[in-house]
Amino acid sequence: MRESTNYARRKSLWQAYENHAIYNVKSPRKKRKPIPAASQVSTFDYVGSLLQAKWNRLRTAR
Repeated sequence: MRESTNYARRKSLWQAYENHAIYNVKSPRKKRKPIPAASQVSTFDYVGSLLQAKWNRLRTAR
């Protein structure tokens, strides 16, 4: 008796294939971005802007 209820609950191969095709769709946005080279990374030069401001003040004071 128990075997017949287990058999009724099993999915056929076609049902499993169909569910996989419908619900397990991979998104095209999952692709990882490549890591840029060190020369391509732009950084904010905080000290450079402070030095530029210092030289601008010295230039205008003369």
